[in-house]
Amino acid sequence: MSACPFCQTNMRATFLGGLPREECNACGAVWFEGESLAKVMGGSVSDALVRRAKGHPGICKGCSTKLQYVPSCPDCGAQAPTCPSCGHAPLPAVDALGVTVEVCSDCAGVALDPGELQQLQRAAEAYRNEPLDVRPKVRLGVVQACTACKRELKPKYGFVWEEQLYCGSCAPEGSVPFSEELAKATPSEESTMPQGSGYHAAMTADATGSALTWLFSRVFGR
Repeated sequence: MSACPFCQTNMRATFLGGLPREECNACGAVWFEGESLAKVMGGSVSDALVRRAKGHPGICKGCSTKLQYVPSCPDCGAQAPTCPSCGHAPLPAVDALGVTVEVCSDCAGVALDPGELQQLQRAAEAYRNEPLDVRPKVRLGVVQACTACKRELKPKYGFVWEEQLYCGSCAPEGSVPFSEELAKATPSEESTMPQGSGYHAAMTADATGSALTWLFSRVFGR
C-alpha cells in the first residue's frame, strides 16, 4: 500500500471503470498512477500534463501557502503534498478548467483531495455539452503584449504557454511557437472526446475516474 500524498495514511487500491487508483480512507483523497493514466488517455496527454506541471509551486493543504522546493510548509509545518510513488515533494498544483490537481512532474501521477473531486464533477457538469475551446485567445496581426515583460508583441512572433503569449526572451520552458491554428476554434474537433471519456461515462460506476479522463482529454488531448 502507498501513503496518501496529503495525510500520509495508507491508501487502499481500487479498480473501477478501467482506471486503477488508490483511495485514502482517512482524508478521502485519491491517487492515480501516471502509467495507468498514460495507458487510458494516451502518452501525448500524459506528457503534456507533465510539461505543464514542471516549475509550478505546490500548495500546502494546511494553510494554502505556496510551496517551492521544500518538503514541508514553512508557515504551518504540514508536510508538503508528496508523490507516493517516487517521493517528489511538493507536488506541483496545476489548474485544468478551474480544477486544481496535484501532479508529479517526475512520474505523471495525479492526486486530488475531496474538494478537488467535487470541482472535477462540477466541471464535467458545466462543460458536458460545450464545444470547449481552451486554446489561446490571441489573433494574428493584432499587436499585443508579452505576459511577462509587457513589451508590445505581434502573436506571429510570440510563444504560447498556458493560454498566454510571451516573447522569445520570456517564454517559459515548454512553450510552443504561436501559429494560426492556435487562433482557430473548431467546435467539431474540440468536442470530440476519446472513447470512454465523455461526460455520460463519468456518470457510470466510476464517476471520478471517467470524469478525470474526460477533463484531461479536453485540456491536453489536442
